[in-house]
Amino acid sequence: MRNLIIRFRILSVTLLFIARSASAQYDPSASASLGMGHGYTALTQSVMSNAFAATSKSSGATKAANADYVYLGFSHFREFEQKIFEQVLQTNKSMDKGKMRSFLSSTRTMYHFNTRARAYGLKDTYVSDLLATGIAWNWEMYHRAKPAKEKVISLRNAIRSNMAKNSIKNQITKLSEAEKRTWILSFMYNNSMLAQIIKNAGKLGPEQKQQLIKTAAQAGVPDIATVSLR
Repeated sequence: MRNLIIRFRILSVTLLFIARSASAQYDPSASASLGMGHGYTALTQSVMSNAFAATSKSSGATKAANADYVYLGFSHFREFEQKIFEQVLQTNKSMDKGKMRSFLSSTRTMYHFNTRARAYGLKDTYVSDLLATGIAWNWEMYHRAKPAKEKVISLRNAIRSNMAKNSIKNQITKLSEAEKRTWILSFMYNNSMLAQIIKNAGKLGPEQKQQLIKTAAQAGVPDIATVSLR
């Protein structure tokens, strides 16, 4: 899997910090990638390939494979946030460190994915469930509507079916546990950081909608604006 995973990159001038407040926002001209190295992006896109099209089918893998399991403890989130902090500091030496740490803490990534997964009828201990949760959250933010629980579960099942394919399964099984955590934490923070930015802005404007589209597209959803979870 090492030849698939290109150097892990977290942020490259993607966040601007506003001096008069503790909020953060996307730089619209920057990359939409938050925490996704290109190798991880390619893997996520493979796992998500045609997943929405398959949600209308009754068949699908409903049992999680061993490679689907991932353990994420509080320390893993703290360590990942420290990586983000250090990477941003490298690209912006003059950033407000207190605001940066406050912003990362305010995303409450562990809490949001735990509570949202359970609300959708999923768990936060499987890659497939976390991917479906993040996509459903992105869809919910874009459409300003609650996705149907059964649709999100169908999406998860379609993701599991893709993960069971030999070409994808072989890639995932070659990941170490640390690499698997980095992969899924990258995806999770992409969504939670954008959600916090939208919350801080107090509205969903055109720029934020475009970032939701880009974030979903990087996760393998061609157009979050046109797919349905209702």
